[in-house]
Amino acid sequence: MGKISVILTIGASLLIAFMILHLNSNASEGLSSTVNMFENTQARLIANSGVEIYLEKMRRDKSLKSGTFLNNEMLDATYDIYIIPGTNDSVTIKSIAYYMNVSHETIVKALRYPVPFPIAPAAIYVSTAAVQNAKLTGNFLVSGYNYDKDGKNPVKTGPNIVPGIVVDNVADSIEIKNNLGKNTSNQITGKGGNPSIAVNNYNIDWAGVSNDIAFSADQTLGTGIYNGGTFGTYASPQITLINGDATFNGNATGSGILVVNGDLTIRGTFEFKGIVIAYKEATIKTELNGTGSVFGSLIISGNSVDMSISNGTFNALYSKETLDNAKLNLKSSRFKILSWWE
Repeated sequence: MGKISVILTIGASLLIAFMILHLNSNASEGLSSTVNMFENTQARLIANSGVEIYLEKMRRDKSLKSGTFLNNEMLDATYDIYIIPGTNDSVTIKSIAYYMNVSHETIVKALRYPVPFPIAPAAIYVSTAAVQNAKLTGNFLVSGYNYDKDGKNPVKTGPNIVPGIVVDNVADSIEIKNNLGKNTSNQITGKGGNPSIAVNNYNIDWAGVSNDIAFSADQTLGTGIYNGGTFGTYASPQITLINGDATFNGNATGSGILVVNGDLTIRGTFEFKGIVIAYKEATIKTELNGTGSVFGSLIISGNSVDMSISNGTFNALYSKETLDNAKLNLKSSRFKILSWWE
């Protein structure tokens, strides 16, 4: 019996030892698998993040359309980016991440889609939200006749003539007329007689449209004094956001879409071809013999908009030519993902 007990004890010990070794082996394999999975996941996340980072860079810099960008660092790893231009504003971005002993490749095809170009129903459109607090005083000309891109040679007949001012409802029309009646310097011409004020509710979320366009801005101006400047050209229009109080002292020109959220004071000559959107809390002032001109359309969509013209003039002249040019040539800062491979 003693020998049998010893044999059983030795056998049990060997079995236990074998089981422990097997468990340790499984544990090592499990740990190795876990580490490998972690490394692969990290490489994948870094490659995907690289694509998102460069899409954001391309959103902010529309001139960034191609190139090779190597050894970008992230989380103790690196990734390489290859931007390959396609057709019709499409682009392919290849991101290869290297983490520990693992690499991961992500290839994304994206399309820069057009700006959500707003309807321009008149020389000036005033939304209901803005009517109650809209102030239109001073010496200005508003015309819905169809001018050329230089604000000259108006065509006074035909399908491209629009009202001088459009509002959403009859009550808004009465409010605007009462406002304008306090100032004999105003000239409102265009479709429908003089003063040319029409009613048409387009049921557009102007605040949402304004925010979308502002998000796509090519450049953003903050509070400051600007001695002239060019904010887009007719050949290359752009989106400019004034997010603050800006004063133009010299001769300033622009083309495309100008979004104003703050005080825009014109003390020199200011000429813009396209659409100017005054939203949120905007004030447009022309003073000290300044001259402000918008050849296209002015959209007043904010909560409190003040156009105060003192010792200067302001011209809002409808121009289908400048609007078509901006709509055709402006590019958004947003991308639509067409395919994502990894």
